[in-house]
Amino acid sequence: MATKLPKYTKNKMKGNIGESVVQYILSNFALVHKIDGSNDIGNDFICELIRDQYPTNLLFYVQVKYTQDPPRIKQETLAYWKGSPIPVYLFWVRDRAQAHPDAKIDIEHLSRNTEYKRCTPFLHKGNGQENERFRVFNKREFLQDLLIDYSRTQYVKGFTPILKPRDFLPLDEKLEMGLPLHQLHIQDIIPEYSDRILANGWSNLFSLAVVLRRKEDSDSKRKARKVLGVARGLITRQDRKNYRAIIQELENMYTQWTSQGER
Repeated sequence: MATKLPKYTKNKMKGNIGESVVQYILSNFALVHKIDGSNDIGNDFICELIRDQYPTNLLFYVQVKYTQDPPRIKQETLAYWKGSPIPVYLFWVRDRAQAHPDAKIDIEHLSRNTEYKRCTPFLHKGNGQENERFRVFNKREFLQDLLIDYSRTQYVKGFTPILKPRDFLPLDEKLEMGLPLHQLHIQDIIPEYSDRILANGWSNLFSLAVVLRRKEDSDSKRKARKVLGVARGLITRQDRKNYRAIIQELENMYTQWTSQGER
């Protein structure tokens, strides 16, 4: 008589199968690092996008579920992910074992039917996870999502970097995806981050003014004064309470630069 496997063992086996499928999919364009299961914090992999076999420093988290029904993310996991500095994805490997109990595991078949959900958009919006649907994995679409979600992780900090797809994708993939030489996703998603960008606007301009001031030419110094003036106009009453010493330094610099007649 065959010994029946404990539920924990079967779940562990299914988890291993699901992770193997997703690792098989992602290894085509990313370095996939397994996160130690003894420290389960909601992520199975941390991945790094590669271009022409070289790492790009663009990282993302992946959680894998091998289930029959669409998986849901635990509340404690959502709470942890909200502070993630990199994009997060939930991969769903559909379990059809009960329909075909004697069928052998076909990694290729499972990979063609694997779906994923973008988590970064609803984490940043504060909406429910149902607002983002699962979609069948497609490399081209996933890479587009990854670049946009990477932008989101910068915008939520108040930064607005100019992405260069050539830094992340081989030329043929970049052309296939129709991406320009430089890419800003501001028009599509900036409304969600306008408060964050505005809150950091004065400090970013302050830094820009300091960089311009250090240049030797007089034109850069005049620009530095103008930029610093704009920064002063963006400072709120709450900012003055929270960053009193820094803002006082800004005011002293503005007074000094103005007295020197650099207009």
